[in-house]
Amino acid sequence: MIEQLTAQQRKLAYLIGMVVLMLPIIVLGMPATDEEGSGGKLARLRQEHDLGESTLGKVDPTSATMNLVLLGMRGVAVNLLRMQLDTQRDQKQWAQMRATTESVILLQPHYIQVWRYLGWNLAYNVSAEWDAVEDRYFWVKEGAKFFMQGAERNRLDPEVYWDTGNTLGKKIGRSDEWKQFRRFFKEDPDKDRYDGGPDSEINPDRKDNYLAAKDWFKKANDAEEKHEQHIMMDALFRSYPARSQLDYADALQREGQFDETTRKAWEDAYRDWVEDFGYMRFKTTDYPIFMEAPASESAMEQIIAASGKDRASIEREIDFYQNVCNYRFWRTKAHAEKQLNTTRMHSDLFEGEDLFKKGDIDAAQEVLETGLQRFKTMLETYVELGSDDITLEEGLWGIMLWQKIYQLKNQVQPEEFPLKGLWEKELNRVPNLQHDFNRKYGSS
Repeated sequence: MIEQLTAQQRKLAYLIGMVVLMLPIIVLGMPATDEEGSGGKLARLRQEHDLGESTLGKVDPTSATMNLVLLGMRGVAVNLLRMQLDTQRDQKQWAQMRATTESVILLQPHYIQVWRYLGWNLAYNVSAEWDAVEDRYFWVKEGAKFFMQGAERNRLDPEVYWDTGNTLGKKIGRSDEWKQFRRFFKEDPDKDRYDGGPDSEINPDRKDNYLAAKDWFKKANDAEEKHEQHIMMDALFRSYPARSQLDYADALQREGQFDETTRKAWEDAYRDWVEDFGYMRFKTTDYPIFMEAPASESAMEQIIAASGKDRASIEREIDFYQNVCNYRFWRTKAHAEKQLNTTRMHSDLFEGEDLFKKGDIDAAQEVLETGLQRFKTMLETYVELGSDDITLEEGLWGIMLWQKIYQLKNQVQPEEFPLKGLWEKELNRVPNLQHDFNRKYGSS
């Protein structure tokens, strides 16, 4: 029939057909603008699922970077901006560096490694360039906020959630400035801006930094159930919420808090480690296992039946996972620390040293001897802790304080004393500890 049409009619028919075909293309593929809900069906779907990139970023329109973006070479443009970041950091151009960071993430909002690198750069590298602790904390916060922003833009990816938790936990809780950082997390140094409370952007619930980190690690685990992470072995990755609770309890002790709050923190840590993490399933090759399986005969029988392997093979597999996570040690550690005797032991040794510093050596001697006896009881009950460096050094340090008191009194110490066996067994550790002790309290 088309052959019966004139040339002009055919052209008109072709034009009408093109218009008809263009309509669904326009409806489906119209590009989005910065306004919410703009664009065609595909653009709105990308926006709904946070998969689109509808911005060119805050890039100088006259720069070579913009030329690269317009030519479709976002990756090259981002590399150029990252080189600028390094230059700006070296030249201490902090405001320009923060602006360049924003440009990078606007250009590549869904490239996870960009978020991970730049967040680390702010929290670790830039913060180290400042002298004042308050300024260092500001840039640690900037790094944490950057990770939070990345997690919001990439809600399906577990890695940036993990980075956020790791920054709030390890960077704030384990840095050289950890005492100040932990205090600042609850009481920001910018008191005028935050009314003596925390920065609500990173600590809206006014939590301890380790408990805030625990929440982010839980989000990472939730995301990891559906999307793979490439940071570490799955069992290690999924242990971090429980590890954060362990770190929280330990931090309270490091700060000299030996009350029911600390003991309760260790109880929660034991529950998280054993009852939550201990029963998480991890697929090895074609069958799932969990850390606490050896404690249940029925569980072991089910795993053996499902795998078709013998008991020895299953036990080796579980043992491997337990060793990777140091599972048995932390189970024993948490169980020991939640005991009242252990809480009082730490309190006695801490108080004894405090009395020693104040010059009340008679009271210090009495409290230390009680603490050392409780330490001996703890080691007899939890033999596995006898190989833990931190535990051993705490006991040896208490002995050195006790010996120092006899030296100051010009008295000969008794032949027998609590932890004598530990002292003789760990003599190889003493020289280094004695060096630190002498630097702190003198050698004579």
